[in-house]
Amino acid sequence: MKKQITIKEIQEWEKSFTKKKGISQKEQKAVMIAILKLMEETGEVAKAVLEGNWKEVPAEVSDVIVFACKVANIAEEFHNSEDLTSVIKKKLEYCKGRTYDSGSKKFDKQKNKEFK
Repeated sequence: MKKQITIKEIQEWEKSFTKKKGISQKEQKAVMIAILKLMEETGEVAKAVLEGNWKEVPAEVSDVIVFACKVANIAEEFHNSEDLTSVIKKKLEYCKGRTYDSGSKKFDKQKNKEFK
């Protein structure tokens, strides 16, 4: 059985890659790069889907994940945010308790101070 990669491993890979390639690690520049690349890669996922290039979708989604992890790394490093893995675990638990209304095609909004 293949070993599954974790979010933490992706975050560590992104940090190592950024450092190895000499990409700016100063907050303002890192934020600009991360957000612009995240938007670009999200657009590439949409383009692949719209054009029916389904074989390209996993590679494009993986780029989105890496740049989303870069944004989380910035939040953790510069703003002392909770680590991404912990937040994902909490978010998944929160989502389990939500109900779906097929009439309105919406999920309910549980009262939760953390997730809106």
